[in-house]
Amino acid sequence: MRKLTDFISESFIWSVGITRPKPGQERLAALYITATLAASILAAMTMFLLVLHRL
Repeated sequence: MRKLTDFISESFIWSVGITRPKPGQERLAALYITATLAASILAAMTMFLLVLHRL
């Protein structure tokens, strides 16, 4: 699981261009970025299904 969160974190840092976390904070930053992205994707899917259901 750690490799996956590290990969997602590195990809996000490189693609979006955010500032790298301080040394020693990489693990927490990776978990935060992964959780934020997962929540955003889940919210978008929920809104899509809600709109689809309303039609």
